[in-house]
Amino acid sequence: MARLGILRLSNDGIYHGQNPDFGPGIAEESRYGSAPIWGQVPGAWASSVVAGDPAREGAYVKAAQELVKNGADAITCDCGFTVRYQHAIAAAVPVPVSTSSLLLLPMLLLNVPANKKVAVLTADSRCLDDGIFALLGIKERSRLAIEGLEGTATYSYMWAERGEIDVQAILADTDNMIARIRKHENIGAILCECTIFVRVSHRIRRATGLPVYDAADNATFLMKAVA
Repeated sequence: MARLGILRLSNDGIYHGQNPDFGPGIAEESRYGSAPIWGQVPGAWASSVVAGDPAREGAYVKAAQELVKNGADAITCDCGFTVRYQHAIAAAVPVPVSTSSLLLLPMLLLNVPANKKVAVLTADSRCLDDGIFALLGIKERSRLAIEGLEGTATYSYMWAERGEIDVQAILADTDNMIARIRKHENIGAILCECTIFVRVSHRIRRATGLPVYDAADNATFLMKAVA
């Protein structure tokens, strides 16, 4: 059975509490039919990867090669900003690679009507820069509505080396983002860059009534090609 390899940040954390709206993460086995293989990337802290540190590229490439040696049949990552390393990783391993749900964005812009926008929910809106959009082949941002987690408890948790957070705080930050999305006109779909949204994407979908795509959808699509 095919196995997914997930390249993970060096950050770690603990969730406190439970809520039906805080679901499984990107590594949930039932999504793929087999347990994913984790590969932690040395020195890949959220603060550096999200900001686009080019020095991390080599570590990601090496970790991807190790995942393949350990049996991975396809590779993704647990941070959407690793899309910057997409070409380097894909060139270094003999298996399909889809680092980020951001790679779905060009397709979604075609999926929704031309008069509709795609909302992009991200860990840090300030870091979705020209380089990323150039890599995606997106020259015009007028059909994008970008909202980030900066300034929230969830953001602080993700940036900590060993963070702790109550799930209710994440849900509160999610609801705040939903409120901000509703202020935008003509949203046709929502794309979640940050993998923490995998756990709450159903809450976003239910509250907005819109199609919601996340990192788990990206990984599931990837695995269907090798299953």
